[in-house]
Amino acid sequence: MAAVAERSLFFANGFVISCGTVSLDVVRAKVLLIRCRRTGEYLPPKGRKDLGESLEHAATRETFEETGIPVQLLPVNLETLATLPPSMQGDDRPRAVTELLCRFSEGGDSASIPDEGTQVEDEDFEPIWVGFDEVGAILSYDDDRRIANEAAGAVQRGQTVA
Repeated sequence: MAAVAERSLFFANGFVISCGTVSLDVVRAKVLLIRCRRTGEYLPPKGRKDLGESLEHAATRETFEETGIPVQLLPVNLETLATLPPSMQGDDRPRAVTELLCRFSEGGDSASIPDEGTQVEDEDFEPIWVGFDEVGAILSYDDDRRIANEAAGAVQRGQTVA
């Protein structure tokens, strides 16, 4: 019998689908973060996906709600385990993946003035832009650092179109 890969099962009341962004001002080499005024933590904007909402819409909506800054999705050419269209599949390509946390690289303008009143009642965030070279040192969590550094690195390697 073949070895069984590690598997997990989660019912809808046991997890949350959270979508967020690594919002980039490609021209000025800056990343948009939020500072939680209650805890002092620095985070990328993110939050819960609503029922029936696409991952992309949830990511852009959460970014706007938490920062007041509208952003646009950027195409990013990074490796993925996502199922590919038949025209791109080969025998060595992975077939499927389950995503529980999604992040999207987005284009933003660090010179723009944030809209007021976009945060929901219990949120108290301050939007800040930090340089690509600073983002790893300022973010509060390792996973966020890895994701932000990868997105900034993709821009620096020319793997995204501004």
